[in-house]
Amino acid sequence: MTIMYLTFGRKTEYHLQAYLSMLSFRRQTTPQDRIVMVTTAPEFYSHARSWADIVAISDDKVREWQGEYQFFWRAKIKAIEFVGQKYGGDDLLYLDCDTVLRGPIGWLKQQLKKGRGLMDTNDGHPMHMKTKTLRMWQTIKGRTYGGITLGPQHNMYCAGVVGIPGTRLAETVLAALTLCDGMLGDQAERIVIEQYALSVALYEKTGLVETRDCIAHYWAAKDEWMAAAYDLIARARLTEASLDDELRLFDTTDWASLPVYVHKSSTARRLRRLVSRLFPDRDHRYIV
Repeated sequence: MTIMYLTFGRKTEYHLQAYLSMLSFRRQTTPQDRIVMVTTAPEFYSHARSWADIVAISDDKVREWQGEYQFFWRAKIKAIEFVGQKYGGDDLLYLDCDTVLRGPIGWLKQQLKKGRGLMDTNDGHPMHMKTKTLRMWQTIKGRTYGGITLGPQHNMYCAGVVGIPGTRLAETVLAALTLCDGMLGDQAERIVIEQYALSVALYEKTGLVETRDCIAHYWAAKDEWMAAAYDLIARARLTEASLDDELRLFDTTDWASLPVYVHKSSTARRLRRLVSRLFPDRDHRYIV
């Protein structure tokens, strides 16, 4: 199986998340598996070069992948296509940076070998969602792209995880790109188009299985996970830990104590901003 990531820019937080996810999978990979990082910032993964394929791409390549309509997240589908072509024939598992393997990797492989597609969580149908996602659906409902007519059977899955069987990879990616570009051409709301395109393509070409019980996707609880990740990586670097030592540090961290979802109160957020404005920090002092 090929396990792949895509990272942009040089914000340390994103690369730390990706490295943590890579470590979580490295614990269970076999010599037949490969971990691939496609990135515009390969220097962040120098420490992983002995056990992962680091594929550098340019900002120009990312813009090319965004396509005619310059939709940023279309690049995710193109990156999946790129890696699928580079390592042809493999089952492929794409992961967002903020994911961690918590269950057995063998279960993921088993689903792919059975020809089943994988995505994170079934969020339900866009017709039942709010604001921009609902407006997207109202534009595209009943329309046909690449022979696929969008209807009530096409739910929206979270695209933090995308698993595609190798035998169906090319046709699934083509379907996703056709859906994505068709929706963009019809001027659908530009919010989760690539996510819906992947959901529909996988539903049509492979069927879909949720991975939320096997892969933690902590997009709504990043503060807690980042604190633990910074501690782990700092300990590893300060002690000049080997890969085996890093993996032991990972295994001794109590990841189960960290929530994968936290509801953030918008009222509390507004009140914190108000208090910060009314009572700002004062008397800043600096090294001179």
